[in-house]
Amino acid sequence: MSEEENKEEIKQNDNLSDKDEELLNNLKISINDKITNDNEINEIKIDENKIEAETNNKYIKKYKSNDSRLYGITFQSSVENNLINFAVSSLNISKDNNITLLSFQQEELNDEEEEEININNIINYQSNPIKLKSQVKCEFPVSSILFSPHEENKNLLISTSDILSLYSYEEEQLNLKVAFKRRTKDYNGPLTSSDWSRANKAIIGVSSVDGTCSIWDLNKLVEKYMIIAHDKEVYDISLGQDEFIFMSTGADGSVRLFDSRQANSSSIIFETRDESPMTRLKWNLVNPNFILTVIVDKNEIYILDQRKLSAPYGILKVHTNVVNNAIWAPQSNSNLISVSDDKSALLWDIYCDSKKPEEFIMKYEAEYEIENVAWGDVTQNWIGIIDGNQAEILRIQ
Repeated sequence: MSEEENKEEIKQNDNLSDKDEELLNNLKISINDKITNDNEINEIKIDENKIEAETNNKYIKKYKSNDSRLYGITFQSSVENNLINFAVSSLNISKDNNITLLSFQQEELNDEEEEEININNIINYQSNPIKLKSQVKCEFPVSSILFSPHEENKNLLISTSDILSLYSYEEEQLNLKVAFKRRTKDYNGPLTSSDWSRANKAIIGVSSVDGTCSIWDLNKLVEKYMIIAHDKEVYDISLGQDEFIFMSTGADGSVRLFDSRQANSSSIIFETRDESPMTRLKWNLVNPNFILTVIVDKNEIYILDQRKLSAPYGILKVHTNVVNNAIWAPQSNSNLISVSDDKSALLWDIYCDSKKPEEFIMKYEAEYEIENVAWGDVTQNWIGIIDGNQAEILRIQ
């Protein structure tokens, strides 16, 4: 969303509570600082002829909300009888927000059918449309939603807004199970992001604008650790292969590594040169040496290699406007997808291990600026994007 649109939307909602406004402001950061790169940085060059990538063998499904601007998206970590479930959440400045559970039937396509489906006819492809299954109301804008990545508790979903909430999908209904309360009133700011441990299905990590990161135990339903992670707002958290290790990033322009068993210490593994805030951070769980970060108001994605942190391993710089999010493919050491205000979703293969020049795989043009993206652990041939009031589910080969 452009800065002018943000101002107009805020202008139309003059009766915001302080908590509403604080959360929305921290989700819509707009800073014009620039990063100065030296000769050590390996800026990734992309052949412009490869940008218009092959789009056969893919198709699209769309869900449009009539009354909400969408923001969050997540896939359930289970597919039964080719039925794929996913959830979206709204980011309205008013208190009329919701989490919506949706589903569609995945078609089995033969090779000939896949060849026939292309970007020109796929938008009107009406077979097995998306169906609305359940919806729950939320008091405040939802900054993140996430289904459990574990088969054992595949029906659990968490959301962050002013608080951390746990939902359960049972008998075709999404129901609130627990609205968690933090241990101290001194650190009780709106929450910005969340992550689910792959090592322990009961462990959740949450970041907050109050400068803290919290680790929650779903078995005991308690805040296990609360760590003052940064001097300023924390915008994202990413849990590692070990349930005690996590990273965070935020308004101070640093990426920090923590061991929750040693809450009083951390390692700063990367800092932007002019302390430009970073809004997104994702750990590659297949090759944990690699991390990606997204910097506020930039069209760049930084790839970091923990084995050499003197400079970024590389910079992906093809988007023509602000990058809003980027995520690794769930079972790849080199594939990632990025989304931007330039209305495009770009799929990359950075060949991290061999350090070959990066290959551009796919480009998809949406109708509006793309604010978010999800890639399911089990539904790996489906990617979900959020643009405006709609969710688009893209099939990739």
